[in-house]
Amino acid sequence: MVFCHIRYPSESLARKEPGVLSQIGESGAASVELDEQCELITSLTARVSITNEDSARLFSEAGGKVVPQIMQLSPCIMRVALGDQTQDIVYPFPVAGSGHRLRLARKSRYIEVVVPTSRSLMPDGMKLNPFPVINSKGLLHTWSIHRVNLFALPVLDVKVRNIKEWLIPHVAFTMSARELSLRKKHQVDTLMFVKDTLQSIFVGASGVQGGSVHRLFALRDKKTNNCDTCIFVDELRYDLAAHTLICDGYILPLTARIIMENEKPFAKLVHQGKMSYIDVLEGEMQAWKQLLPAFVERCRSSWTHGANCEYIAQGRIPLTEDMEADPLCSCGRGKDVEGMHKVELWKTFAPYVTRIAISPLFAVSYLETVGRDPDAHKCRSCRRKAKPKIKVCAGCQKVRYCSSECQKKDWKAHKPKCKP
Repeated sequence: MVFCHIRYPSESLARKEPGVLSQIGESGAASVELDEQCELITSLTARVSITNEDSARLFSEAGGKVVPQIMQLSPCIMRVALGDQTQDIVYPFPVAGSGHRLRLARKSRYIEVVVPTSRSLMPDGMKLNPFPVINSKGLLHTWSIHRVNLFALPVLDVKVRNIKEWLIPHVAFTMSARELSLRKKHQVDTLMFVKDTLQSIFVGASGVQGGSVHRLFALRDKKTNNCDTCIFVDELRYDLAAHTLICDGYILPLTARIIMENEKPFAKLVHQGKMSYIDVLEGEMQAWKQLLPAFVERCRSSWTHGANCEYIAQGRIPLTEDMEADPLCSCGRGKDVEGMHKVELWKTFAPYVTRIAISPLFAVSYLETVGRDPDAHKCRSCRRKAKPKIKVCAGCQKVRYCSSECQKKDWKAHKPKCKP
């Protein structure tokens, strides 16, 4: 395995942020362990040096030797409990706390917490909320989705003849190798389902697969057949900085109150608005409730969160993950909704919608295998590409070498891990 070090301000963060506790000692840099190909992160290790004397007595003195208790607070934060003292460890990437391992150095007085990186199939890690919006001293920030200025992004002309030649492959490449395999086998994966729905929205809004262009979508729970959310797409725009595209649109939560107050206009919207229904699958609606606040926050420019913001009052983002309930605060409702007035059937709902910027969600190469050109494999020892053909270890069939000399040089390190 190969180790590299990433510096991150865990100690200063613990001092400045009231929600991050530092009672046991000091958290140092995170060590990253890579896979056999030196490409994917397999685990992250963080060390807590014990400086609190009460904690030290429990941990290392005779008659003590208490085993620390570990729990996960958020995708990137693990909490260590030692007696009555606690310590929060902030990792630079999302982790899966259920797979943690401890290294305890009682004489040297430190604790190392080793955790695997999160995958969407795991019950914790990023699945807690893959798209968090962070409240930092009253300012909200999207953690995993970049901000955009919709007013500065050029509009995509969907009538251009060759648009499907690049748009269809672009949205199709959002899937990782793992997700493509799961989809082929019809297995359950929430993030994969979300990506499929996003692909349906982009394909429908651009009309690249023939037929008419659809700009009104309803997310319908396949199990109950209930519609939970309406999405109005005003324009498709180029996101030049990120080399992708964006649906500039509006979100309408289909709560009982909104439907009752607009019963006739909503019936007219359903029957005459060319609404395109998208079935969402197991666990997907909950993921959309988590994703929508991030899609809203990333394009917020002309309005701010006020003193009565529900996010602040309730201390949670999203507000809910329940069906037929609104996950968004009311601060952006009815703001920047000029696009809703372009369509007669949409006008009535302008005071109830919030502007969003929808993007494709691409797999992250250091957490997922995105794709691999066989000619791009590198030698595990010298890290050079082999010519004409790189050879695979006959024992484990995982690592590759460009020559027998490189294999012999690496054998001492690889031997303990060389298992079929």
